[in-house]
Amino acid sequence: MKNKKVSIIIPVFKEYNIDHFVAVLQRKVKNFNVEIVVVDGDSSGSTISRLEKYDLKTITSEKGRGTQLKKGAEHSTGDLLLFLHADTELPDNFYSAVTDTCDKISSCGAFSLKIDSGKHLYRIIEFFTNLRAKYLQMPFGDQAIFVKREAYFESGGFLEIPVFEDVDLVRKLKKSGAKIHILKETVTTSSRRWESEGILKATMRNWYLQILYFVFNINPHYLKKFYRSQK
Repeated sequence: MKNKKVSIIIPVFKEYNIDHFVAVLQRKVKNFNVEIVVVDGDSSGSTISRLEKYDLKTITSEKGRGTQLKKGAEHSTGDLLLFLHADTELPDNFYSAVTDTCDKISSCGAFSLKIDSGKHLYRIIEFFTNLRAKYLQMPFGDQAIFVKREAYFESGGFLEIPVFEDVDLVRKLKKSGAKIHILKETVTTSSRRWESEGILKATMRNWYLQILYFVFNINPHYLKKFYRSQK
């Protein structure tokens, strides 16, 4: 799959650091067959209006990560789809890692997680996140989930739900018989969402909501109200 096109689909909403993020990403993709699709959840296009100088595809959508990712996938043209948060940086070898996985190992996968902070507590969060992803085959969206185009659409793709859209997609892929391969290569995500709320508070809140969703099957539309913001 060395010549396969990878579509990197990025949902954004009033993302004020987008210029630096896109500049770094474009340097990483310039030698590969990659398209970048940015989906702005602000109908005014407040984020994508600042990206006119870049070579990428921009569209607007109703706000909501599931809705934005779904629309981005529908407007993409790649053989492989990679869903990336706007505060997460891909490794330099992401293209070969993704294409080799989809060619030789599985139709879908995700990266291991690294958090961009030197605080020791984040090493614990990384450890349990990567443990869950590897042994339960349950990565979350900040691990840059990727999947073959046909497998994505055959699974039904993203639901237009406000939270846990990543978990829903992974569950459907697994139900179809796919093995979610977790790469040893890491994506690096910003610690900003933990820092803004407090590390312990945000972590405990996230674990609590995961229990409500996984164990008690609580509706994601109800769980949304527990999140301080939905960027």
